[in-house]
Amino acid sequence: MMITAPDIITPEQKAQFAELGYCVVAGLFTEPEIQEIEDFFEEFQRSGAAVYDGNIKNLEEIDMTKQQVRAMQPHRYSSKVVEWFLNARVAAVLEELLGKPALGAQTMYYFKPPGAKGQGMHQDNFYLLSKPATCIAAWTAIDTADLDNGCMYVVPGSHRGNILCPEEGGEKWMSYGDTHITKFPREQKPVPVPVKRGETLFFGGNLIHGSGPNRTKDRSRRTFIGHYIDEASDQVARFYQPLLNMRGEVVGDVQIPEGGGPCGDGWQGAVH
Repeated sequence: MMITAPDIITPEQKAQFAELGYCVVAGLFTEPEIQEIEDFFEEFQRSGAAVYDGNIKNLEEIDMTKQQVRAMQPHRYSSKVVEWFLNARVAAVLEELLGKPALGAQTMYYFKPPGAKGQGMHQDNFYLLSKPATCIAAWTAIDTADLDNGCMYVVPGSHRGNILCPEEGGEKWMSYGDTHITKFPREQKPVPVPVKRGETLFFGGNLIHGSGPNRTKDRSRRTFIGHYIDEASDQVARFYQPLLNMRGEVVGDVQIPEGGGPCGDGWQGAVH
């Protein structure tokens, strides 16, 4: 049976995405699929197969109060992750929101155990440098995410603005802290976006967002995330190549940016 976007995303959700830069869609993954993802990544971290920030291979080496606890690009290590990355229901929503079929650029899995730090306010396309259209994220909650365990915060409507750059060479250039954006627009207030287990938060690459720390003692905030660009994109940073189309085929005709991006000639994107 062919999956179409009207079956899974409402006109109200599409309107919210257009107006505010984000929306939450339920039912893209079944509960057995969510459980399968959870079980896979619990084994993934124990097996030593996971690659964390900074190419760290050992989870015990990560100081979770200072560094994100997340597996990077796990779809490059497992065909099962590719299946979730290219989920047909997610693909249908992406095509509806992007206006074109999507290409897969990145996967991440956040473990965010109790006591783990939050993520400073940032914009995804600062890293991906997708052009001419911005990227889009699909953020699927494996655990219900709320204020206590570190849910997402977004600045509604900020997706209409430009990329706001950190001070080059400064402490915030690649260090999140509270925000890595220089001269953060204080008149724009972040709001929390609680998401239930199995729901997927979609948001655009220019949307300012971050997350709070996990203040609980016994609850993780695990999340499976895909970043995507549309098939008409001219470029994306080299860290996200090779790209996959939603049929799982490698796409090799999207260029690596040269000559700088919105944050200067020395900036050619980075791992998000």
